[in-house]
Amino acid sequence: MGVAKEIERRLERLVDGLAARLFHGRIHPVELGALILRRAEEQIREVTGGWAIPNRYQVSMGGEPVDSEALAAVEDELCAFIEETATERGWRLEGPVEVEVTIDPGQRGSEIQVAASNRRGTRPAWAALHPLDPDAASLEIRVNRAVAGRSTASDLHIPHEEVSRTHAVIWRESGTTWIGDLGSSNGTAVDGSPVEGPTPLVLGDVISFGGVRYELGVPR
Repeated sequence: MGVAKEIERRLERLVDGLAARLFHGRIHPVELGALILRRAEEQIREVTGGWAIPNRYQVSMGGEPVDSEALAAVEDELCAFIEETATERGWRLEGPVEVEVTIDPGQRGSEIQVAASNRRGTRPAWAALHPLDPDAASLEIRVNRAVAGRSTASDLHIPHEEVSRTHAVIWRESGTTWIGDLGSSNGTAVDGSPVEGPTPLVLGDVISFGGVRYELGVPR
C-alpha cells in the first residue's frame, strides 16, 4: 500500500474531515506524513543486524493557531503511521515515536521544516523469550531488530558462556517475525534446525542460542 493511501486510511479515524481542515489548506495530512517519512529515510542508519530510523519528529510551519485537541489527534495518527511503517519495513526505533507539530503565526514563507532525532525510551513489549531453564528469567522483546547476546549492551541479555556477545537478532518485517544469526561461535537454531539465513518464527518455536534454549511467546 502506498504512503498516501496508508495515511489516508489512518486519518479516516478523524471525524468530519478534521485533519484536512486543521491546516486550512496549507498542507494535507497525507503530504505531511509523506514529508515525515522522507525525513526518516534520509536519516536511516545501519545498526547491528539491520537498519534504524529516528523516533522523534518536530514539525514547524506558519499559520493561524489551531485547536490543541485536534492537533494532538493528528499527531497521534502520524505517530501510529510511523510505528506501523517501521514494523512493516523492519526498521528499529530506539523509543516510542513522537511527532510534535508547531504552528507559528510569526513564521513567514511556505516552508515546512521537519527535524528528526533519536530519544531513547521504553517501548512496549511485543513478544518475549521464555526460558526452558526454570531458574532463568524471561526476556521481553521491546525493540525491533532486538539483539540477543552475552554483552550487557544487548537488548536481550543472555549471560551464558555458550552465547556470543552479539549472538542473534530478532525482528518483525512484512508481517512476519524473523531471526538471524550474527556469526555466533556456537550457532542459533529454531526447533533444532540451524539458522543459516533469515528464518521465520511463530509463537511456540524453541530458539537455541548455543545450548541455551528459549520459547518464543507473548509477554507475561
